[in-house]
Amino acid sequence: MSKLLSIQEILKSKWPTILQNAFGDNLVSAFLHGSCLMEGFSALRSPWTVSFILQDNAPDRLDRIRGLAKQAQRENIQFRYFFSPVEIVQSLDIFPLEYLHIANRNIPLCGIPPLAGFVPPQAALRLQCDHELRGSIVHLRHDIANAKPGTSLEKIVKATLEDMLPLFYGVYYLKTLTYPETHLQAKERFPFLDSKNPAEVIDGIQKTILSLKA
Repeated sequence: MSKLLSIQEILKSKWPTILQNAFGDNLVSAFLHGSCLMEGFSALRSPWTVSFILQDNAPDRLDRIRGLAKQAQRENIQFRYFFSPVEIVQSLDIFPLEYLHIANRNIPLCGIPPLAGFVPPQAALRLQCDHELRGSIVHLRHDIANAKPGTSLEKIVKATLEDMLPLFYGVYYLKTLTYPETHLQAKERFPFLDSKNPAEVIDGIQKTILSLKA
């Protein structure tokens, strides 16, 4: 049983049918999403992530998929989230950034496209981005202060910025009401995302936080 290494291989595989049969009429959507659809992803190093929207996601409705998890892992697929429409509606103000990513960067495997036409609540998205930007500064300072002697600060900054890029998709959306197609598009609006200087990056993040309040 070989690893699935491309989106086309997954779409042509048995998995769309397996997932549809596993959930039947309870399935609303099964879809690829997350970092596996972002630039730089390698299926040789990381798994494809599949999440679900189910009419009813009670634990007893997940029995059949639980038996498929090991088989999926062998083929390089990881099951992640099991949403329900009710939970999504109830958490729009809590996870607007996550839902923004799902709505704009997904590959349906079966069922309907997830969160089609979703527009995040502006105030909630602004608040989530503000909190995560402030947290990123705290973590960056921690990583710099605790770096082992001889560790390149440039590598620390680079790793931090790579982790933060999806967050800046949300900030980009707040500024333009459009979802960026590429990392380059986000970096062109926020040039400090290409910086290797910790002070410059922190200053850029702080200015971005202030701009969210404007």
